[in-house]
Amino acid sequence: MAGKKLFSNMSGFPLMVTLLIRRSENPDDSAGTKGFTLAPFDAQWQEYGNDTDIYLNGFRLVSTNDGSLQGQQDIVVVRGSSLDNQLNMYNAVDFIPVNGAFSISTRQA
Repeated sequence: MAGKKLFSNMSGFPLMVTLLIRRSENPDDSAGTKGFTLAPFDAQWQEYGNDTDIYLNGFRLVSTNDGSLQGQQDIVVVRGSSLDNQLNMYNAVDFIPVNGAFSISTRQA
């Protein structure tokens, strides 16, 4: 069964999200990407990967804000890091605006 998580946009701006999918357990190995758009204050369940590639290696966010295009990328480089644990131990990820960037909060949905 593929990975599945609830993603929430806690901002007033549309977000273009790209999930970075890991091949097996090694953060150096990529299994591709999955893209989707989150409207302001929207939440969506998204499936990604496949039966064996169920881990996330990071994400890219692009938003339009006040006439500009803003981007952010967070990537796991060490298995067991804070970002790795946040993305892979919980089934819900909230993208929260903070001072012109985004942080994430994770939880069980």
